[in-house]
Amino acid sequence: MLDLKDPWSYYERSDLEKLKVKFNDIEKIERNYSQSFQDMFVLSMLNGKRNGIYVEVGAAAPFFASNTYILEQIFGWTGVSLEIDGTKVNSFNHHRSNKCICSDAMVVNYTNMFEENNFPKQIDYLQIDIEPAFQSLNALKKIDLETYRFSVITFETDIYSDKDNEKVLKESREIFQKHGYKLVASNVKSCGYPYEDWYVDPEIVTEDIWKNFKCDSFECTNILYK
Repeated sequence: MLDLKDPWSYYERSDLEKLKVKFNDIEKIERNYSQSFQDMFVLSMLNGKRNGIYVEVGAAAPFFASNTYILEQIFGWTGVSLEIDGTKVNSFNHHRSNKCICSDAMVVNYTNMFEENNFPKQIDYLQIDIEPAFQSLNALKKIDLETYRFSVITFETDIYSDKDNEKVLKESREIFQKHGYKLVASNVKSCGYPYEDWYVDPEIVTEDIWKNFKCDSFECTNILYK
């Protein structure tokens, strides 16, 4: 996650007519919470799906820059989050309904975690966002992508911050491509810094939806809005 002092833009209800795609129950969102509209991207891809399921690798705060808060709070999603910082885990679990587990995302047995939570083989949203970026790649490699699929994925590469992260970018894209995911928004920018890739499962999200967001090196506001 970019270490900036919240210069980010947020969606507000007054921005409704700017949206490229309006999804079910959009009018119930007063504002979003993600750093770069990841929550709005997920809901756009899945037409405001209710009672979805997420896996959040790298939870951080319960509200600020959270990709899952409005999914849980407004759309009734369940899910599990991972966070290595115990203080952040305690805050998350104090304020949120869905649980956050204090654990190193690189050593978690994801298959066991999914089975313990009775997750289906098609999970709606996967976020991977831990630092440094090679740890995000290592966490990705721990997930059984042959057995479990994810309808929408946001994967942080932090390509802006370190030339070594080009390896993370290349390897992660190869992994997702091998498993049939569509890279919709590559090198998503926040405040001019490219740092994340957004994918969909084309078996779930049809081209008539994702093509509206297809881009490379766009500022996040230019992905969401007309």
